[in-house]
Amino acid sequence: MISKYRRILFLFLPVLALVATACNNTPFGGIAVPGMTTVMPKQEGDTYAIQEELKALHVVNPTPYEIHPGDTFLLTVYNQPDLASTLLIAPDGTASLPLVGLLKLSDLNMEDAANLIESKMSRYLKNPIVTLSPQSVSGYYFTIAGRVVKPGNYNVNIGQTCLLDALALAGGFQTGLFNGDTIELADLDNAYIKRDGKNLPVNFRALVYEGDPLQNIPLLNGDYIYIPSTMNGSVIYLGEVNNNTYVGFSEGMTLLQGLAYVNGLKSDTYSRFVRVIRGGVGQTVVYTVNIDKILNGKMKDFKLEANDIIYVPQDDISKWNGLIRKLLPTLQFVNLLAGPFGSSILGYFNL
Repeated sequence: MISKYRRILFLFLPVLALVATACNNTPFGGIAVPGMTTVMPKQEGDTYAIQEELKALHVVNPTPYEIHPGDTFLLTVYNQPDLASTLLIAPDGTASLPLVGLLKLSDLNMEDAANLIESKMSRYLKNPIVTLSPQSVSGYYFTIAGRVVKPGNYNVNIGQTCLLDALALAGGFQTGLFNGDTIELADLDNAYIKRDGKNLPVNFRALVYEGDPLQNIPLLNGDYIYIPSTMNGSVIYLGEVNNNTYVGFSEGMTLLQGLAYVNGLKSDTYSRFVRVIRGGVGQTVVYTVNIDKILNGKMKDFKLEANDIIYVPQDDISKWNGLIRKLLPTLQFVNLLAGPFGSSILGYFNL
């Protein structure tokens, strides 16, 4: 009877044969990392340019607010307390005012609306001074969706409502239970904010967990925030572990913690070098981690990220970078299948 591990290798071998020649032109190169070997793609993007763009996003010049149907305002008239009233802007843009009656105010900014009301009231009062104080406005809002407690549309105060305020208004991130543990379901590495059809260069992880103020940009009307789920791409363990399967990801999860969910390593058959494959096709980083040093307390435990694939080979091999280049296309193939078709690929492996 063919073992589970051999079935996995049989799936890998045809793919390896197809991509062997393509590996000679790979853009990857070995980079030394203390205690590990890393193969990673060429870095793209200009850090300085991103920082400058973020700084520019903090400069907000709000235009005067235009009144919209559904808005409410407190109307007061100087030295006329009896005329104080709450104005509700009707769907047709009008509001019912004391002395004046129905008056269309929609599409006017608040200063122009106050001037219009004063001109109408001047028929009945000498030099009236009108003040409009917003109670609730619906014209400026942002949308937040995904793995937050209260997704939806929220009013935005231009120049004052920032990204962290938006996350707080939405009740923070959703959590769930996996194997009895509470895990956070928000995938901050792939979260984004879109404005006028463009993704802004905000790093949500740096914003939330590092408190980077540069990422906490002011929101504008129409901003769209999306927080995807980590459960769309859980951590996968393959190879010389007692249970080849996927594990629900939680923030701060490490290589050893994940091994506990798959019942640990197979005794005396695993290589001391474990491969952690991270990122999608074209953006892949492969780490080779010395698991024995971690187990013996000689090296810090390796921190995982959502969608990582952990592959534990059977034997030690000396030329790690060459081996990784050969394995990389195969594991990218597994990563692709484990995304939208996670259950089917695990089923193929008889996991």
